[in-house]
Amino acid sequence: MKFSKEDTDIFYRLIWSLLYYTNQKFPVIKNLKEPMLKYEKPEDIFNLHEKLFTHPELIDSFVAENPFSFTQEELEIIKGWNKFVKGKFLIVAHLKNYTIFLTTEKEQKAYGVVGMRDEIKDVLPPFLPQYVNTILLQFRGRITYCGQISSYGIHIGPNMRRSIQDEYQKTKSMFGIITSLDEPVVEKKESNEELLRYYLRSADRRMEYGAEIHDILEKNPALRSVYSLEIGRAYAKYAGKKLSEIGALTAWFAVFEETVIASGQSEKEARERAYAVVRQDKRAGVHVFRHGRK
Repeated sequence: MKFSKEDTDIFYRLIWSLLYYTNQKFPVIKNLKEPMLKYEKPEDIFNLHEKLFTHPELIDSFVAENPFSFTQEELEIIKGWNKFVKGKFLIVAHLKNYTIFLTTEKEQKAYGVVGMRDEIKDVLPPFLPQYVNTILLQFRGRITYCGQISSYGIHIGPNMRRSIQDEYQKTKSMFGIITSLDEPVVEKKESNEELLRYYLRSADRRMEYGAEIHDILEKNPALRSVYSLEIGRAYAKYAGKKLSEIGALTAWFAVFEETVIASGQSEKEARERAYAVVRQDKRAGVHVFRHGRK
């Protein structure tokens, strides 16, 4: 995903004007006569970005002075750049609508970032995940980057890749994918449930995140039914194999966690029989599956 040529032209006209203004306050490029940075050295443009976002008060003074007679709409765009995100990121996925930038600080966030002239996947080396350095800005209701992005030649091995993917999934469960810098980032109400489902998705994760699963259930007893349901779903695959081994006929089976508790000729019958032997407060944790020919 990338912005249109028209939007891209507007973005660069605004950001270059702001960088030109920055250069007047903190000279980086000598003899810069106009806000045209297309042919300037990338390292000089990078240094201007550093000056600007180290001194974000320049944004407010630029808006107040309006040296290029921008429209109110254009000034609002520039004013919005006070809400920037600067630093090192991990690019973990190229999706249809944006590329995922994962922050690297302790409380991580995942941002959906849109390219300008080119899609982000086309301007970086073709491997994931990878570390990059850039500045994220709001533009036209979406998040983009400042136009300067550098990648680090750091080799990421299989174990680290798996750890990064786990962190990404946890972050996504807690905060979702952030696609706007205009609103404060808040933890999703359903984040604990999503995170619990993620931890329970495979036997390896259940073992690795046993302590985290325990903590979630201790703090959120209402999620016990989610735990039972997900464990039952996982166990149903094993139970199905064992049923095949003994030549079980086509039928519906109900499981509660790792125990088959009922069967029937229809889903309704199996569920009713299961509910007859399970307390009402635990019924939401019953998983029913069909074994045999469909």
